Amino acid sequence: MLRGFAVALFAICLAVFAPARAEAADLVQPLGPVVLTVHGKITKTNRGPLNDFDDAFFKFGNVRFDKAASFDLAMLQKLGMKTLKVKYDTWPKAYRFEGPHLRDVLKAVGATGKTIKVYAMDGYGAEIAVADIERYSVMLALKADGKFLGLGGRGPTWVVFPRDHHPELKQQDDAKWVWSAIRIEVE
Repeated sequence: MLRGFAVALFAICLAVFAPARAEAADLVQPLGPVVLTVHGKITKTNRGPLNDFDDAFFKFGNVRFDKAASFDLAMLQKLGMKTLKVKYDTWPKAYRFEGPHLRDVLKAVGATGKTIKVYAMDGYGAEIAVADIERYSVMLALKADGKFLGLGGRGPTWVVFPRDHHPELKQQDDAKWVWSAIRIEVE
C-alpha cells in the first residue's frame, strides 16, 4: 500500500514539475562562430554576462547584459529556413532570401517584450514592434540567392520584410531593414 502511494506521488510530481522544467530549459551552446546575440526580456539563454575581454566589440559599443542567447549559423538554420523573394525599387533585381522568421528567433529565446531593437555592426539600431514581426512574418535573412550574407556586405544577418506580399509595407520606413545585424535587444 505504501509503495503504491509513493509511486502515485512520484507520478504526480513528474506531471506537475516536468513541464515547468522543460520551459525553463536553456539553449544549447553554439559550436561555430556566434553571428547573433539576443538579450533583454528573454527567458532562455546560453551565456552569462558580458565579459569585458572576450566581448571587446560589445564593450566598445557600451553594450551591457547579465544574460543572453548566442546563435551560430547552424542554430539559426535549425529554427527553420523560409524563403522570400523581394524586389526593391532601387535594387538591380529581385533577390531570393533564406532564413528563419524573426518570430521564431524570439520564440527560441522566450522573448517577453513588446518591441525589439535590432543593431547592426556599426551600432545603428532600429525598433520593431513584435506585433509587426508576427503580422508580417518578418525574416532574419542568412542567405541571398543561395549564398550566405557575408561580413562587409549585408551579413551576417539582415532583417527583411515581405514587402512584395503586403502593399502597405511599401510605405514603411526602410530604416527597419537592418543589415549587418548582430544583436537584438528585447524590450
